[in-house]
Amino acid sequence: MLPEPQNVPHNNSHSIASDANVLDLGYASLYSRSGEFINVYLFPICLVLSALFGFLAFKAGASADTSAAISATTLFSAAYIRGAISLGLLLHPLYQTWKFAGALSTTKTTAHVFTADGVELESANAPTLLPWNSISRVVETKKGFLFYRDGKLATFLPARHLEGPVEAELIRKFIRKNVANATLRG
Repeated sequence: MLPEPQNVPHNNSHSIASDANVLDLGYASLYSRSGEFINVYLFPICLVLSALFGFLAFKAGASADTSAAISATTLFSAAYIRGAISLGLLLHPLYQTWKFAGALSTTKTTAHVFTADGVELESANAPTLLPWNSISRVVETKKGFLFYRDGKLATFLPARHLEGPVEAELIRKFIRKNVANATLRG
């Protein structure tokens, strides 16, 4: 049983067992700046560009059917490009894990330990401290907490590993106390 968050001093550490896998990291990468651009802004940009190409072809003397075909081809091509980029975003964490660690099984984070100094990421290799002053941003989604360092994703704590709203609130208190740029749900 977890203590009530208001009674927990912030100088105590709190550990959360986790097994963030590559799919979790892929989900987290969708919330990165590049993921946001691709999934929110790229489609309207492609839509406007395809209409512009069709309009320019029509103004240059192409028939209405040819202009519509140019617009449709441009939009269709943009959808494939957007899909390829999104797939790359999802697979990038897998590549990073392989590149920096060499073996996927030994790089799993087994626990996130929240302390007064920062978030300690425990793994089979060795613990790594992510100091609070190096965390530039934290975003809480319904799937978990995304921790950023210098605008890049540093770690992801899946919400499914939390023991309910009390533990989520405890994590939020650590974040509110130590991170200025935080977007939290509660």
